[in-house]
Amino acid sequence: MPVMGQNITPLNQSAGKSMLEVLADDQVQILTSRLNLNEKQQAQVSALVLKSLKSAKFQKLLGVKGEGSLSNADSIGTQSEKIQNTLLLDKDFQKDMSSVLDDKQMETMKDYMPK
Repeated sequence: MPVMGQNITPLNQSAGKSMLEVLADDQVQILTSRLNLNEKQQAQVSALVLKSLKSAKFQKLLGVKGEGSLSNADSIGTQSEKIQNTLLLDKDFQKDMSSVLDDKQMETMKDYMPK
């Protein structure tokens, strides 16, 4: 029986990914849904999100000392929301996104920024 409406990554695909890559994929999925990104934009946004997550600012936010430190599913969900808010408010991320998104998508992104 096929599973409908769920994005389930096969274990062999996710097993080779770092925690940051998994978190980045999660953010790209959220942004794709919210901003209606095309495939080219998804690839560009994926690179931007991963770059941001590797920055010192995000490493501090994540409290990453080793890749296993975010193994708890609850903390990943909590971290996802914090990451999303921090990404959307980050001036460098906004600037980078402005070169990827069209004007309508930028306005939509601004609507999702925490107040």
